[in-house]
Amino acid sequence: MREQFPVFDLHCDTAVELSKQNKSLAANDLHIDLDRAGRLLTHHQFYAFCCVYDLGGLPLPQKLAESRFYTAVSDFYSQLSDNASRVRLCRNVEDLIAAAKDGRQGVFLSLEGPEVIDCDPDRLEELKELGFLMTTLTWNYPNALAGPHGSDLGLTEQGRAFVRRAQELGIVIDVSHLSEKAFWDLIDITSAPIVASHSNSRAICGHTRNLTDQQFKVICNLGGLVGLNLFPPFLNESGRADFSDVKRHLDHFLELGGQHHIAVGADLDGCEILPTGFSGVESYNDLGRYLMRQGMEELTVNNVFNNNAVRFAMQHLQRKRVGG
Repeated sequence: MREQFPVFDLHCDTAVELSKQNKSLAANDLHIDLDRAGRLLTHHQFYAFCCVYDLGGLPLPQKLAESRFYTAVSDFYSQLSDNASRVRLCRNVEDLIAAAKDGRQGVFLSLEGPEVIDCDPDRLEELKELGFLMTTLTWNYPNALAGPHGSDLGLTEQGRAFVRRAQELGIVIDVSHLSEKAFWDLIDITSAPIVASHSNSRAICGHTRNLTDQQFKVICNLGGLVGLNLFPPFLNESGRADFSDVKRHLDHFLELGGQHHIAVGADLDGCEILPTGFSGVESYNDLGRYLMRQGMEELTVNNVFNNNAVRFAMQHLQRKRVGG
């Protein structure tokens, strides 16, 4: 049985934690660092920037959130520069191809909580220039764009304008954290595939952060992706989880025909706890071996861990502009 697996993870909060705690991307005591990621066969990662709440989980004033966001982005750029031989910031498909060729980690940036740009569609080009390729519409509170999970609030007119402008710029819309009403409002207007970067199955665990079967199916039909989240309360209503709970969500999504649309979005460094047996990014190897011991085909594991996300990136992320 293989020892290493390729991984392309759609969501972690590591970049912001590095900034907050003044730690190094190369080696640290968080869930992700480059040393431990090196134990995987390959590793590409979307680093999410969520700067819209304080330590108590309450929303920050917009100007303070914006300040923290730009500080975190600047700090992360410095981390990428310090580790340039091991990582490559990916702004387009060609960057991913180059990173894979060089054996470097492909680094992708996503925004979790557009309050940091004041939910302003006109500032999305600014976000794109910074290298951001994906954004949610909400975090856990309502904003000028939409309602969050667990609410009855839908997509606002400003939210519709935000979606249209983001998709014009090639920025992928991430529906994790979005209310069900806003999700269906979005489906009515989307012109591109969408992603739920870190959400599980509500049929298996009834948390409002998880997707209904109908939501999952429409994401698949649009050519999108759903990244499995490893936060135990989203895996098991008891709040405790192990690898068998991850497999239950994966099996259910596979039964719904999602074999080419399931990925991983573990929410590393955004979780206080993880499933038993998973301590950090290196533990994808342990999870992969567990799934294969339980009878899952190696190709299916590789598709979920890596291939589906690579395929999505190759098909739907913007290509380098001629002369750019």
